[in-house]
Amino acid sequence: MSESLRMVVVLAVIAMISGGILAVVYDTTSVVIAENQARALESSIYEVLPGTSKVNILRRSPDELGVDDPREMREEEQRTTLIYQGVDDQNRIVGYAFVGEANGYGGVIRVLVGVDQATDQILSIKILEHTETAGLGSRVEEESFRQRFVGKTVEDPIAINQDI
Repeated sequence: MSESLRMVVVLAVIAMISGGILAVVYDTTSVVIAENQARALESSIYEVLPGTSKVNILRRSPDELGVDDPREMREEEQRTTLIYQGVDDQNRIVGYAFVGEANGYGGVIRVLVGVDQATDQILSIKILEHTETAGLGSRVEEESFRQRFVGKTVEDPIAINQDI
């Protein structure tokens, strides 16, 4: 066997072993990561819906949500959207929480919004994920920024340079 062919075979074997190890590690850790993300989301739902003792997950299609053009939604939302219903100890609905995403300067910003059942007002918001610049963009996590939205309804406009 020539020297160059032997090097190619050795490199191919090393690449296959490395790829196999990466696949096993990914397969093992992806389940744990998904479970941790689900637990973090659940605890965040309790934060944005104060008084909630139980969370029901509601699945809604774009038609049920009143969306005119489902193509404007993200691909996975075109099939179904998850809405989290918070219920208190007496089984009364406290409110609803949902996840929203939008592109920020540094990447996608994921926000969890809690809305009051009776008044349709925002109770609280929590930033679930962002990759904004430390210092300026990361201020979205500060309580003073998040409080700007509390009490607003769907009817209240959010103005750039005033609310954001």
